[in-house]
Amino acid sequence: MAKILIIEDDWQLQQLVSDFLSRHGHEVKTASDGGQGLLQVADFLPDLILCDLDMPGVDGKGVVSSLRQDDKLGEIPVIFLSACSDRKEIRRSMNSGGDDFISKPAELPEILETVNARIARLGQQRHRKAQQLDQAADFIAGIINNLDPAKSDIKWWSEAGESRSDSPNPIIQRVRQILKTQPPAKHGEASSPGALSTLLIKDENRRQYLQLSEVKVFLADGEYSVLYWGDHRHIMFRKPLKHWELELPPERFVRVHRSAIINLAFLDFVEQDLENKQHIHIKGFKQVIAVSQRAKAAFNRSLKKFRPMKG
Repeated sequence: MAKILIIEDDWQLQQLVSDFLSRHGHEVKTASDGGQGLLQVADFLPDLILCDLDMPGVDGKGVVSSLRQDDKLGEIPVIFLSACSDRKEIRRSMNSGGDDFISKPAELPEILETVNARIARLGQQRHRKAQQLDQAADFIAGIINNLDPAKSDIKWWSEAGESRSDSPNPIIQRVRQILKTQPPAKHGEASSPGALSTLLIKDENRRQYLQLSEVKVFLADGEYSVLYWGDHRHIMFRKPLKHWELELPPERFVRVHRSAIINLAFLDFVEQDLENKQHIHIKGFKQVIAVSQRAKAAFNRSLKKFRPMKG
């Protein structure tokens, strides 16, 4: 379940706790003093440390102090073990950088419960951090993907990443990974200056680039919008249609209703009823889309001007 390092100078207690946590699925290593423990941390990279507070040489506070000065190891949670019952001393210990405190003697189930709770919290923190990292990297990669390297004076990240792969910045590393595994799209598909040509999406738990030319319909859903492409595939964006309208190439994408933007390339036919209202049929899209009276003139003009684009 988790990698745990126990730093405890009481050999009997050390082995007792180690065996118990191992039986409950954790990978455990041990150290008999703070100095030895710090050497093990760098190699073992534990998810959590159980550390005796009172040890000769480097004590628990010294272990935490050394860890917190290291960018790579400083976030490892430390649970202190101590026979101390003085609340002021416990508070001072926690203020030194400890994450939790277990008083000796402690029952083994109590230790396991505390460890599991801290590991669960750590998992939640890592998940939130990973989400934030992915969101930031996806945003940056999306911007880079829509830059034209022939006209831009910045160095192309997907190429520069090879010579700077040792960069410690996790966002930069994640951006380079995205650009390396999913290369930037060919530029020039969108004929309007500044118009988008691709979107970075998460489809079936995989991040990939979706060509805007493949999107058939944008439908409004409050402050969100739903994009439809391919064979009944769709994805939701937290972005209203009025924002898409500013970014999409107008010679291909037309807003035909306050709740719909269509890609003229997928237009099958337009049906007109007895009340002179227009209804759009899109290839491979079951829903019939009505053209509003306000959008009717602009839609018909766009329809006359539209010329299918390659790709």
